[in-house]
Amino acid sequence: MNLKNLYLHVLLLLIAFLFAFPLIWTFFTSLKPPNEYYSKPPQLLPINPTLYHYHEAFFPELIDLNYTKKQKYWVEEAAGKANPVTPSLINSIYVTLGSTLLTLILSIPASYALSRYNFKGNKDIAFFLLSTRMVPPIVMIIPFFFIFNYVNLVDTLFGLILMSVMINAPVCIWILKGVFDGIPKEVESAALVDGCNLYYLFTKVILPLSIGGIITASLFCIFFTWTEYIFALIMTRKEAVTLPVALSTFKLDRGLLWGMMSATIIVATIPILRTVYFLQKKIISGILFPLFDT
Repeated sequence: MNLKNLYLHVLLLLIAFLFAFPLIWTFFTSLKPPNEYYSKPPQLLPINPTLYHYHEAFFPELIDLNYTKKQKYWVEEAAGKANPVTPSLINSIYVTLGSTLLTLILSIPASYALSRYNFKGNKDIAFFLLSTRMVPPIVMIIPFFFIFNYVNLVDTLFGLILMSVMINAPVCIWILKGVFDGIPKEVESAALVDGCNLYYLFTKVILPLSIGGIITASLFCIFFTWTEYIFALIMTRKEAVTLPVALSTFKLDRGLLWGMMSATIIVATIPILRTVYFLQKKIISGILFPLFDT
């Protein structure tokens, strides 16, 4: 390794550390008892590590209120004012998986039609779909709320799923249209000549070649829906509260429940990190090289 490559690796490691440090600090904060949050000077590693905050957030029935007087106060205050995390986590999983699946079901055939069939207004439709994301999302909150309230979909999981589909579908259609555009039409012609019908052409030829782009579009839906806060805050009350909204309830009169918040953030981050780690090659191929599926 020459000196230039060494400098480049060191620079990349420093950049990676800068991005990872907040998550590292959050992880160690989730292991600290409350009396170590504001230690001076600040300490990264906990002196007396504990998993108590994970019990607070996800298994409150296992809490021992006699643990310490300090923690007893914080636990009681959290139990009285902060929303339980486990139902919100389950809601987020349902909304994320449901909206991603429904978005793909609608986006894949729509993007294929825009890519392969020439009809009047084809390009205009594709541009119009993408232009809907050029509007700041905050502008759409009031119309969404009035429409969903009129049809009794406020504070329902189906309402959140439908809202996420309407927001994510335009970008997914645009991504997948680019993927289908990159597949030569000669591939389809050859399959048809060999006797393949339209159903098998699409399921056995087109979809396998576009799997990288489909995974990329899926991850876009998952990331947006899993981390979405503003729409979920406005569109939920109690029954359909998602994880980002539940995190906002950890701010109490005496301050933030740093331990519970950090534990919840770590648990919420793990699925995203694992998904990106195992599918990173597919993500790159879906963005840059849709035909070179590995």
